[in-house]
Amino acid sequence: MTFALVAAAGRGLRFGGETKKQFLPLLGKPVFIHTLGVFQAATDIDQIICVVPEEDLSETQETIKQHVLSKVVSILPGGRHRQDSVVAAIAYLEQKGEAEDIVLVHDGVRPLIRPQLISKIVAGVKHYGAVVAALPVTDSLKEVSEKGIIQRSLPRDRVWAMQTPQGFRLSILAAAYREGATEGIFATDEAMLVERLGQAIHCIEGEAENIKITSASDFSLAELFLQRRKETEIANRGVSANVETRKTGGQTKT
Repeated sequence: MTFALVAAAGRGLRFGGETKKQFLPLLGKPVFIHTLGVFQAATDIDQIICVVPEEDLSETQETIKQHVLSKVVSILPGGRHRQDSVVAAIAYLEQKGEAEDIVLVHDGVRPLIRPQLISKIVAGVKHYGAVVAALPVTDSLKEVSEKGIIQRSLPRDRVWAMQTPQGFRLSILAAAYREGATEGIFATDEAMLVERLGQAIHCIEGEAENIKITSASDFSLAELFLQRRKETEIANRGVSANVETRKTGGQTKT
């Protein structure tokens, strides 16, 4: 079984505004619905678990029902931090799944994920057990002190910027979170906890458009990318229709 764990329990403190960013309308649909929709369409995904703020559970259930997202089998209340939210989902999965099941953890505010990347991550987990989507950095990187003084240069050719999905066998992910809780480790992503187990994590090249919405400018960029994709899809359908018309000599097929 392959699960998608969509973490959408953030408070959006950096984004500002009264509405949490995962619930903001993006081209007519809430951000997190765009995200869930991609996993719904992905043939590699069997079931989806969505984690949202506890106070938004009822509204989220209704929204998901309206958009007919049949793969969403559970909507869970999240905790104060992302790590707390993922722990709640892992506990659910350990009751329902098997140790060798595959779990893809994805940010609910990364709505531009594509099914092709999901397929790569699933295939990678089947082979390696632990993989993450990431991009090699292109900027020069410096380690800087608290006072803003450059301490040293980092080797750019060996530095990658993490994205999601991050995929693991359920047994590996559960063990990583248990150890993190025991040691009081606060992690910003799953890879940080899993690497502490001594587990090798393979990087699979992600996508530049797979951005995380954390600011108003990110939101505008996501709108631009999605609108461009929509226009491309419409244009491609038009080309396909013209080709089909020529094949049938202008006759309508029945």
